[in-house]
Amino acid sequence: MRRHVPVAGAVGAVVVVLAVVGPLTVLALLGPQDSQQKASRASGRGPAGSVPHPVVQEEARQLLARAAAAPAVTPYHGVQFVSAWTSGGATSEVVDVDHVPGRGTSVRSDGTVVAPARHMTLLAVGVPSIADGGVVGLLAAHYSLRVVGQDTVAGRAVDVIAARRPGARASAHDTARFWLDRASGLVLRREVYDEGGRTTRASAFVSVSVGQGDVSPDAPQRPWSATMDTAALARLCVHGWHCPSTLPGPLTLVDARRGGSGDEDIVHLSYSDGIATVSVFEQRGRLDEKGMDGDQRATEGGHPVFVHGQVPRRVVWSSGGVVYTVVADAPERTVDDVVAALPHRGAEDGTFGRLGRGLDRVASWFNPFG
Repeated sequence: MRRHVPVAGAVGAVVVVLAVVGPLTVLALLGPQDSQQKASRASGRGPAGSVPHPVVQEEARQLLARAAAAPAVTPYHGVQFVSAWTSGGATSEVVDVDHVPGRGTSVRSDGTVVAPARHMTLLAVGVPSIADGGVVGLLAAHYSLRVVGQDTVAGRAVDVIAARRPGARASAHDTARFWLDRASGLVLRREVYDEGGRTTRASAFVSVSVGQGDVSPDAPQRPWSATMDTAALARLCVHGWHCPSTLPGPLTLVDARRGGSGDEDIVHLSYSDGIATVSVFEQRGRLDEKGMDGDQRATEGGHPVFVHGQVPRRVVWSSGGVVYTVVADAPERTVDDVVAALPHRGAEDGTFGRLGRGLDRVASWFNPFG
């Protein structure tokens, strides 16, 4: 008897927040790096013929470390715009953000003609060590980091940090920039660029009040509390789940969680390089093509899939009795490579619950440091 699975419906609008904010605040699967690797990255030198190591300016590292720690001690409330540009067009939305240390972050949207109003809360999680791993370690492992100037955002003085692929020419464009509040350390603005220097993601506070925040106790909450360590992941692999430690990008597995129970068990794997983020959801079952109204049939890497091309990009398919859902705030080419790297063993039947729209498109950008 075939079981029909409402995959993404069980995840709802919280999906991308956990995909992006979660990995940058809980990096339990990232191990420390040895002193030789750190020395090479600091100097930008490596063995002959090797890929260049990131060059991390110490002032930039310290400012980013402060930004990573700030949400644990600093409440804030503000209005923020989020925008994205893809080959399929542009997406923009304005959201209200409230953050209370130890309680979580609420995000609200009044809705538009194409997206319903949303109210969602991401519960607070533990603060990572910033000595090794954490958001700073993840960024420093993949990007050269430097302070490039000062500016103002929402009337507040900020320091601007640029991230760039290591070994890039002096004339190359930055990959991303972060605007960090000089008084609190909070990230007040963020932009991500393509190789031609065009903006692909942008978020910034229009107004912000630091020291104020209110997370409603009756706000909808869908936490994935069951985190998994490497031993738990190994056991999953033995029982037929696909849990790679890396994906093309290169993206590193930074967070692993389980939701539901029994036949409704869902595995949620989060990957990131500190800027781009990808969530992979796996659930036993089969895909019902009738439930994919609004998603386009496509072929990626020679395999049939269903694609929702807006931001974040969502790709769904079924393979070997498992429904795979990839949700990504990452370049389209990276998403294509990730999908191709996951299992594909032919199309199957089943059911698929639609992912919540609205904030699931934008919540990944409102605060990349949690």
